[in-house]
Amino acid sequence: MDISQYLNRNALKLMAIGCAFTVVVILFGAFGYVHAETPEFCGSCHSMEQAHTSWQASNHKQIECTECHLPNGNIAVKLAAKTQTGINDVYHEVLRDYPATIQVSTKGKSYIADNCLRCHQSTVEKTGMGAGGQDCTQCHRGLVHGMNKSKGGIKLE
Repeated sequence: MDISQYLNRNALKLMAIGCAFTVVVILFGAFGYVHAETPEFCGSCHSMEQAHTSWQASNHKQIECTECHLPNGNIAVKLAAKTQTGINDVYHEVLRDYPATIQVSTKGKSYIADNCLRCHQSTVEKTGMGAGGQDCTQCHRGLVHGMNKSKGGIKLE
């Protein structure tokens, strides 16, 4: 029996297997995406222990890490940023070369400032911060993660 006869005879079975495989992949991807949004996932990396611990003690402990550290206006933009950030984090975690003081990138600072204003717009709308474009962390740097940066990063044994 040649391949075309096999495909003709088993087309429905092959399509069902393909559909089942696609559903499993989509469910696995969705579960992974949702799990990667959790603070427990973010805090599971050695280099993020201090940030996770200080977040748990803050007034923002009900807000997930991605609500502040990733763009939230567009799912495609968020997914692209999440992928880029995730690859960067895994790269440095595997190499164990995160610095003792983890710095937020310029792009990360703009995400944080935009998200601060997204949640706190009514509080700051009549101040200079209301127009946007400012760096909220300039004055409120230690609000969520504290000021002690000595325990961050990875220290080589």
